[in-house]
Amino acid sequence: MLELKSIVKTYETGDTVVKALDGVSLCFRENEFVSILGASGCGKTTMLNIIGGLDRYTSGDLIINGRSTKLFKDGDWDTYRNHSVGFVFQSYNLIPHQTVLANVELALTLSGVSKSERRKRATEALAKVGLGDQLHKKPNQMSGGQMQRVAIARALVNNPDILLADEPTGALDTTTSVQIMELLSEVAKDRLVIMVTHNPELAEEYSSRIVRLRDGQVIGDTNPLTEEEYAALSKENEEKAIAAQKEKKARKQKKAEQKTSMSFFTALSLSLNNLLTKKGRTILTSFAGSIGIIGIALILSLSNGIQAYIDQVQEDTLSTYPLTIQKETQDFTSMLSAMTEVNSTEDYSESNQIHVDDSLGTMMSAMSATVENNLKDFKAYLDAHYDEIEDYVSDIQYTYDFDLQIFTADGKTQVNPTAIFKNMGEAFSSVGEMMEMSPMGGMGVMSEMIDNQELLDQQYDVIAGNWPSSPDEVVLVVSSNNQISKMALYMLGVLDQSELEDIMEALMTNGEYDTTPIEPYDYDYFLNMKFLLLNTADFFVESPVGATYTVDGTEYKVWNDIRDSFGYDQAAFVTENGTELKISGIIRPKSGVAATSINGAIGYTKGLTKMILDANAENEVIDQQKQTPNHNVLTGLPFERTVYTKENIGELIRTIDAAKMDSIYAAMTARVKEVYEANPPVTNAESFMGFVSFMSDTELTALLENMFAAAPAPTHPVVFGALAGTLGENSPIIVDSLEDLTKVLPILTTEQRMTVVGTLMQVCGEEAMQNIYDAMNQIIMDMEVDENTFVILLQMMDDAQFAETQDMLYQMAPQTDATLESTLKTLGDAEQAEPASINFYAKDFESKDNIEAFISDYNNSVDEIDKLQYTDVVGVMMSSVTIIINVISYVLIAFVSISLVVSSIMIGIITYISVLERTKEIGILRAIGASKGDISRVFNAETLIVGFIAGLFGVGGTLALIIPINAIIQTLSGIANIRAILPLGAALILVAISMGLTLIAGIIPSRVASKKDPVEALRSE
Repeated sequence: MLELKSIVKTYETGDTVVKALDGVSLCFRENEFVSILGASGCGKTTMLNIIGGLDRYTSGDLIINGRSTKLFKDGDWDTYRNHSVGFVFQSYNLIPHQTVLANVELALTLSGVSKSERRKRATEALAKVGLGDQLHKKPNQMSGGQMQRVAIARALVNNPDILLADEPTGALDTTTSVQIMELLSEVAKDRLVIMVTHNPELAEEYSSRIVRLRDGQVIGDTNPLTEEEYAALSKENEEKAIAAQKEKKARKQKKAEQKTSMSFFTALSLSLNNLLTKKGRTILTSFAGSIGIIGIALILSLSNGIQAYIDQVQEDTLSTYPLTIQKETQDFTSMLSAMTEVNSTEDYSESNQIHVDDSLGTMMSAMSATVENNLKDFKAYLDAHYDEIEDYVSDIQYTYDFDLQIFTADGKTQVNPTAIFKNMGEAFSSVGEMMEMSPMGGMGVMSEMIDNQELLDQQYDVIAGNWPSSPDEVVLVVSSNNQISKMALYMLGVLDQSELEDIMEALMTNGEYDTTPIEPYDYDYFLNMKFLLLNTADFFVESPVGATYTVDGTEYKVWNDIRDSFGYDQAAFVTENGTELKISGIIRPKSGVAATSINGAIGYTKGLTKMILDANAENEVIDQQKQTPNHNVLTGLPFERTVYTKENIGELIRTIDAAKMDSIYAAMTARVKEVYEANPPVTNAESFMGFVSFMSDTELTALLENMFAAAPAPTHPVVFGALAGTLGENSPIIVDSLEDLTKVLPILTTEQRMTVVGTLMQVCGEEAMQNIYDAMNQIIMDMEVDENTFVILLQMMDDAQFAETQDMLYQMAPQTDATLESTLKTLGDAEQAEPASINFYAKDFESKDNIEAFISDYNNSVDEIDKLQYTDVVGVMMSSVTIIINVISYVLIAFVSISLVVSSIMIGIITYISVLERTKEIGILRAIGASKGDISRVFNAETLIVGFIAGLFGVGGTLALIIPINAIIQTLSGIANIRAILPLGAALILVAISMGLTLIAGIIPSRVASKKDPVEALRSE
């Protein structure tokens, strides 16, 4: 039941207050056809608007199904209009840019009905009003009667309880009016129809009740509710209210389900159709909005192109000059500090004299000081934390202390500048060393490529063949103009290296040499050219004389460099033991690249480095050196110099070359005769016993025979007894005669031998011993010095003479100044875990800063002694470039900001104009239940569409303008790589920015639209 209780509605116009309704009280049945008659201005339409929830009463109450509307909120009124009321207006109030079907569907859309369901119900509603075949027409393609039928179908499609008709036949002819009235009469059979009309004839003919108004008051009612009807309806409403109260929770849920809401897609559809009716203006508006986008896009395109070029320059530069940490490096920071800072703490600023700061010593000390970086631990840390740095590097390259032993395919020529110039003599050997000294590879022929194929492809073109696909493939690098240096051809063995000495001598003598051009080579000449690779350790073989040394009871081989051996055949050895490499492709720097990463004429892969390291790990001589770290495998001697005694000096003698020792023996033989002729060495028992201890068994047997012959016979038992005492009581050896003694001499110890001789000396007379001394001196004078006798002679020297002779022998012994590290380096050893340097190839300067931060974090985690030191020279040089880039970026951002502000203001104005144009549509939407939020959504959708079109125009215009702009840039700059580029991501972002800006710009106009009074909006034209 619908009831109006003392409804008053006033309007204030300035100081004037007008009462449109003055205490109207009416109660309506659930289904009847009520006509409201009265003169213009009597309040008919106002009452209809209040009943329909479009207008608010000033006082009184509107009761709907027993529920007062005094506490209704906006959402409640929206739901009421959408679900309970249907409007039919005199001017139809159809949305002109929507089809008939879409107009009818709109109310269902607000109700949240599914697409298929609302299409079905709208079609059925149009069919009921006789328009089933007019679904896709626009309102302007229909007659007045047809449009009113559409309005009625729209009002009924949501099956409302109340149908409100405001002068539904006012704009129709008589025949059509009758048709509409008959249709309304049919509708009134199952619902309440309230019609405002000026036509009393139609009202009396079709209405079941006529209410007359005058000056805002009811003056007549032909069929008011009886007291019984009112009581019954009131009781029914009370029951409904009680049931609703008991089911409050369920009712709230139902209310939430019935709450009206326009989907964003519906808002888009409404706005798009509206814009399509104004194509010309929409295009012009979007184009105007796109001007700012075009400006921004062009700036971004040019900025992106320049940034891409700078990034390429940075990447190319950083691939040539990586951030390098070396195992051994100079402390450049201290050196520069010493060169630039004054060390003195004295202040002479007030003096009128110039004082001298003696910081030369500090500077020279800093220049000569080297820093040892613990790269083994740092590499382990780097491997464990690689995920923290991988986004900042193009590659991390490890270099190792091994020389590449590369030879031509016939094994005759070594591909190495150091070897070339060394073969030319001492005058040129330093030239080759200088060429290899550069930390970046210098002018060496071989260079490891970075392990980043994408970056290599950016820097080089493959002009023949292909990139290496396996470790045994390399590439030949030519210059950007397809040239290769003559020096590289000598290094590669393509030209005869023996000619190079003549050229160098000619240059050093008169500065001239033969400049006859060399005929160019075909690509095929170099493609598949083969080389042979050996590890340095491959040149070390077992000592040809089978020399060994013993450590902890285990015997080990002594190794020699086969290249120092007599009769060494390089070609045969290399071809037999070398691993084949081949040139798989020829590459050339791309046009316009700022820098390239390969420094040599031949580029090889990280795989080849790994292959060398793996071979080292399995090499026998290197493995043996690591098993015996205290002994040199090339000499068998300990690394630390051993101080030999007179007893073990023979160990040192045996390490010296035999030819050298023969010359010593010959010189010693002559010296012995010269020295001992005047001063015999054996003059007393002590000197005599010294020689006895070194006598061979044969020599001692002869001496004992002489001494026994000189001693009295009774002394024989004394001698044998003394020997028996040293052997022990239970000894199985029994010596009863001189013959027995000579037989057991080989198994007697030196002490036991000395006991026998000493006992004989005691029993022999002085004269007899003097004769024996003389005989021994003669033997010494006549002997030829060899290793054994040389050792005996060393025993006779005093301590000073012995130490001097030991120093002489040490100088003659090979590798006596070697260490474990130097020997392993000589053998070409290198371990993956311990690189000689680490090269970080940063993606850009910002990434390089992050790499430095990573190194700093490592330094903070270790002790002071393990902190890494390095100097970032390239970073200092290029820091100004980063500053310039940042300044340019800031300027561009300022331009962008100005463009955005201008675009936003323009779009806001255009959206406000659209709001003014669509005021009537706002009223229609509010009448069928659209909320204020729905109205805002409609205009937000319109601004988004305009922004989207403007963004597309902006991107399209930019792409069109980029073509001539690029041509101009390349002509003026002469740099082909600088091109304005609008990336896809940037284009999408620009479109999104355009939509976002228009959305922001449309916020105020959309809020204005949502706050428009629906009654006023419906009256606007």
